[in-house]
Amino acid sequence: MKESHDRKHDPLIERLCEIFAALYQGKIIDKAWLCEKFGITERTAYRDLARLGHILDQVSPGRYKLSVHLLPALHNGHLAEFADFTGVAHLFPRNDGQSLRNSMQHRSNITFHAPSSRENRQIEDLINQLNHAITGHCEVEYHYRDKPRCAQPYRLINQYGLWYLAAVENGRLKAFEVARIENLKSTTLNFEPHAEVLAELENSVGIRFGSRVEALLRVSAHAAEYVTRRALFPAQRIVEQHDDGSLTLATAITDPHTLFRWLRYWLPDIGILSPASLREQFEQDLHLRYAHGVAQR
Repeated sequence: MKESHDRKHDPLIERLCEIFAALYQGKIIDKAWLCEKFGITERTAYRDLARLGHILDQVSPGRYKLSVHLLPALHNGHLAEFADFTGVAHLFPRNDGQSLRNSMQHRSNITFHAPSSRENRQIEDLINQLNHAITGHCEVEYHYRDKPRCAQPYRLINQYGLWYLAAVENGRLKAFEVARIENLKSTTLNFEPHAEVLAELENSVGIRFGSRVEALLRVSAHAAEYVTRRALFPAQRIVEQHDDGSLTLATAITDPHTLFRWLRYWLPDIGILSPASLREQFEQDLHLRYAHGVAQR
């Protein structure tokens, strides 16, 4: 009789262990998840939740997570959140915490070629000070490129491995490289964040701010494969796909020279269709660079 009793309870023990493992990794569970996961009835799911009630916190009606005091310092849920926060989650076919952890276990099979970064440990104090100032909406004072500055800090941005402060100085949103900031101090002056500045930060790509100009680009069939695989230009959208495989592409830019750098790399496969003034500016830029190169020879 004892052996039969033990076999009867084996599935329950295994199920509760698996539920706890999911909770330990940051999973939020509910009745529907239990029924689907283990093929049990709603009544059994309610019983399981009641059995685990002493270790659960309710996050919303009928949905539960492991009590905070029982959670590990870093679980799979945190790993997924961090991957999303740093903008690398999209690099993986699946970006849930367990799949990311599995990828880490096979790290010897994977290589990343990411932009190089300067050593950032020496700016830790600056980053911490700026975080506090941004959170508290406190104006800051500092020296930058040998000039005293007073600005309203809005956001920290990592661009190609370098940290920048997005701040409003004299009414203009600008980017300041954090490593070049000296003598930083928070003031007692507070500011109210402007909705238009926050909107620009949300809609901007990179660290170039200001009014945007829409440009139309011609993209060869050869380059179209790369442009459609991932966005190469800010706020890019395909305007027209042509029969020969080429594209007309629209992009919104705030700094022409950033666009010019990309176009020089992709010549002759990508060029400017409009506006004409921007196309002429790019042609002049190419002419000056060519003349300068010839003169140097």
